[in-house]
Amino acid sequence: MNKVRKLIDMDEKILNVLEIEAKKQNRSLKSFLEYTLEETAHRLESPSEEYRNMMDSMLHKLEKGKLQTDPIELIEKKYGL
Repeated sequence: MNKVRKLIDMDEKILNVLEIEAKKQNRSLKSFLEYTLEETAHRLESPSEEYRNMMDSMLHKLEKGKLQTDPIELIEKKYGL
């Protein structure tokens, strides 16, 4: 894995909060920030298990011709769009 060094500016109060949390987890601030950013990136990178299951279910219904949909006009009316 290629690593890239980035300089970030952060409010001191926020940095203090993060440092306290890092200490609670027995981590250095640097380790805590790297871990938190990596975990966040992984969550953003792929859909959740719940979302994948919902989409698989919808695709299955579509294949079987059992997917019920509403016209866009009805949805716009319902939500005032």
